[in-house]
Amino acid sequence: MAAKTVVDEFVGSLARRGVRHIFGVPGGDCNLDVIESASRAGIRFVLTRTETAAAISAAVSAELTGTIGVAMTTRGPGLANGANGVAYASLDRAPLLLIADHYDSDLDFVSHQRIDQAAMLRPVLRGEGRLDGADGQADVETLLDRAMLQPPGPVYLEITGKGVRAPAGTSSAAVQGAPAEPALDSAALAEARSLLAKASRPVIIAGLQACDRAAASALRMLAERWRCPVFVTYKAKGVVADSSPYAMGCYIGGVAEEPAIKSADAIVLYGFDAIEGPPQRWRYSAPVLEITTHPFERRTVKADVSLVGALDRAADAIKDMVRVATWTPDELAGIRRALRDRAAASEGGPIPPQMVVEQAMRVAPRNSRIAVDAGAHMLPVMHLWNCEEPRQALISRGLATMGFALPAAIGSALADPERPVVAFTGDGGLMMCTGELGTAAQYGCQLTVVVFNDSSLTLIGAKQRRRQLPNAGVDLSPADFASVARGFGCLGYRVERPEELAPALASAVASGRPAVVDVVVNPHSYHSQIISLRG
Repeated sequence: MAAKTVVDEFVGSLARRGVRHIFGVPGGDCNLDVIESASRAGIRFVLTRTETAAAISAAVSAELTGTIGVAMTTRGPGLANGANGVAYASLDRAPLLLIADHYDSDLDFVSHQRIDQAAMLRPVLRGEGRLDGADGQADVETLLDRAMLQPPGPVYLEITGKGVRAPAGTSSAAVQGAPAEPALDSAALAEARSLLAKASRPVIIAGLQACDRAAASALRMLAERWRCPVFVTYKAKGVVADSSPYAMGCYIGGVAEEPAIKSADAIVLYGFDAIEGPPQRWRYSAPVLEITTHPFERRTVKADVSLVGALDRAADAIKDMVRVATWTPDELAGIRRALRDRAAASEGGPIPPQMVVEQAMRVAPRNSRIAVDAGAHMLPVMHLWNCEEPRQALISRGLATMGFALPAAIGSALADPERPVVAFTGDGGLMMCTGELGTAAQYGCQLTVVVFNDSSLTLIGAKQRRRQLPNAGVDLSPADFASVARGFGCLGYRVERPEELAPALASAVASGRPAVVDVVVNPHSYHSQIISLRG
């Protein structure tokens, strides 16, 4: 048996933390040592087509599994190309380890492919380190722990050939795990009691921190106990089941939810992260109680009272502070109905975007997870699709990057292979990561990609139109994504008429294989949806 090396010790630590996949595009040096050692440790290397997709897939797998996601690139261009995925992990709060190789110290004279890699990523990192021999493992463990702290995010590890091939140290550093949650401040609890004692119409806005299972369960308890409306951010969709009478719909800082929230006499921000807030002033005057796992550098609104700590413990502490909520069942049902009506604009034919969402909901299994790209199509998808549990909808909200849905769907399909995934994307978003169809085919992912194909960057075009600017720089040349999909080994369906839509979606979902349903949509209703929901 070969002697244990530094890379074996490092990979063993990843395995003990529950890592089962490393996503990436390798170079020819010590990346290969990681791949070989990982294989022996039961960690599968997933060869993506781009480094950006590797980082997104890894970050999404972290969100779904609760452990750190791992992506790996080669030095120079590989790391530079992965930066957007690292930015996703930073702004969308996913624990990610990015590994990249670099030159050994005796090659300091080399200039080829040499950049200050850590400096390039530093603005979005929680920490950085270098594994360059047997004495660095303790620092690596600390680095991995840092990625899991609140708020979670990406860390960067640089490795060298001689460093990872060196004999392992005589002892292994222990995994520290997450620190204990801080106790809730007694003075803040007293202030919360005073605020809520005056409330008879509280409303809750839940954010991405509520996706934690315990936090989501506590939120459901709180809503039922108070019998009050709950709005959720896009990242928090499903933390209160959409079938619940207390689930009103999505909070996007728009005019759609404004009447209901303005009629509240207290607003509880439950795990709400400012990265999901729209770039605008806070609309409401009611007192605000913030419940968060950590303080924020930037805030959407300065809360009157802040409770910092575990969300489930905070929910338990305040559950009896609202005496009698006066929201009626008819009133709550009316709010739910009004929001869905605003999202259901369907004018324009022959295939409006809403029709695509409705038909996909009819054929997809109820436990399907969706991944949604940035673009105008996210409005009908996020507001009309039903989710019953946390993280049943994957979306980039902090970074709001295009090219997200397909890599996210791949991360989901590999982390949770029994659950089908439907990725909703625009044509512009899919063009940014088309090669990942090959990744989906290579690894047999159970996913369906639904393309809203209108040959345009429609959301940007809508903003251009509202500013009364001439149409320029937003139209794309036509593309046949069904043919492209078949070229990568996926199933491909082209839909141009309404009667073709349901059979194509049903066949794609039932196949259990990677499939693309390329739907030529009329984008006309997007404009009315944007005005109706956002204002």
